[in-house]
Amino acid sequence: MGNDSRTKNTSRNIVWGVANKIVTLLLPFVTRTIIIYLLGANYLGIGTLFTSVLSFLSLTELGLGSAIVYTMYKPIVDGDINRISAIFNYYKKFYRVIGIVMLVIGTVILPAIPYLINGDPPDNINVYILYYIYLINTVISYFFAGYRASLLSAHQREDIILKRTTAVNVFVQILQIVALASTKNFYVYAVVPILGTIITNLLNAVITKKMFPEIQPKGELDMETRNSIKKKLSGLVGTKLNSVVLHSADTIVISSYLGLILTGQYGNYYTIFNAVCGFIALIFSSMTASIGNKLVTGSIEESYAFFKKLSFMNGWIVAWCSVCFVCLFEPFMELWVGKELCLGLLFSAFMALYFYMYQIQKTILTFKDAAGIWYTDRARPYVSMVINLISNLVLVKIIGIYGIVLSTIISFVVSLPWANRVLYKNLFHKSSISNLVSILKNFVITVLLCVITYFVCTLCGDGILGLVERLVICCIVPNVIFILIYFRNENFKYWMCFVKKVFKRVRK
Repeated sequence: MGNDSRTKNTSRNIVWGVANKIVTLLLPFVTRTIIIYLLGANYLGIGTLFTSVLSFLSLTELGLGSAIVYTMYKPIVDGDINRISAIFNYYKKFYRVIGIVMLVIGTVILPAIPYLINGDPPDNINVYILYYIYLINTVISYFFAGYRASLLSAHQREDIILKRTTAVNVFVQILQIVALASTKNFYVYAVVPILGTIITNLLNAVITKKMFPEIQPKGELDMETRNSIKKKLSGLVGTKLNSVVLHSADTIVISSYLGLILTGQYGNYYTIFNAVCGFIALIFSSMTASIGNKLVTGSIEESYAFFKKLSFMNGWIVAWCSVCFVCLFEPFMELWVGKELCLGLLFSAFMALYFYMYQIQKTILTFKDAAGIWYTDRARPYVSMVINLISNLVLVKIIGIYGIVLSTIISFVVSLPWANRVLYKNLFHKSSISNLVSILKNFVITVLLCVITYFVCTLCGDGILGLVERLVICCIVPNVIFILIYFRNENFKYWMCFVKKVFKRVRK
């Protein structure tokens, strides 16, 4: 696959990814607002808790999807249909087993659910029934055609997945909003996504059968490929576990120690945080298959040059978003949920640092995943996870909800240089110090941008008009300073050309 095809696929995936994220941000935002004002923060808290608990069940997948997609890259380049079909069949069998295991484990832990709630659950809610509704929605994909999406990912057609999920998400979210407004029944709200999941997986089956009629789940994999997948899985287990702990343990600890209302408050902040991360993640997810293809067909030096370009772009985006978190988070939350449900400027600053540490390592992790460097990196996620969990349980008792965020930041401080060294040693065969210096330089610049922009924003008023003024300042001040620092940089010039190409394709 040539550079033009990779650029075309990446551009297409990003464009549709943006459309999908706009939908998945705005409609859940409306839904959470309705829940707050019609039902109360307790309901938000219990929904957030169950989503986090069930994220742990997804550990049974163990990163199999990533390993399968990676294994498909070379046969797709070679046009080896028989081998792709055998890999596809292997995935299908595992997928069904995973669904059964997830359902069994989810049922076994059902009696423990009330112990994860500090205080009383919302009135008129049976936590067992509600939890099982969430459980069914989590496992149902494994019994339909959820495995078929791997074909689209491996062929760099994430845009098709995004088109379909965007349409289904619009349908589901609107139906949830109507259900909440008309019935004020949280059970009805929780059941609607099950319908969306069924539709999504049926569309997966129809689309992939039409696009790839020659690829069917049949044939058996040779022992060498099976062992290769198992080896990758052994490295992916820790990565998957660490990811789930990172995103889900915080909510469970907050609910267990601080109560459902604070869980709902944290969930409001995390909704915005996650939406911003989602917009950036779609860029990297859109590029992962292209990077994997490039690693197979191109040279290491070409891959390294692109890594530096992607790192520069990521550093710019992360710096700007961090400024927005510091300057806009609290005024926005006050307008959205009211001052009584806000957690203060200091918490917003903590979330900005959390965001920076989480996102700045994305380029490293994306290349590591695209290159399939999981086994060599297998120890790092476990160490990061243990640090996060222990810090969570200790710091929540000392500084409350701030300790939850700080514990995650501490784990990133350990994880980032480690992952950086693994990538450079095993893929680029270079010293990793230069990249750490670049990240540190970007961090210093980001802090300066935050201080300068926040100082300018203090001149703004309150309310909607004040928020708009702050937004304009955040769009202009940090970006102008960043351009003045880097306008002669070769990576900056590269991305300016790339953006022009994307806009041309959008117009077409």
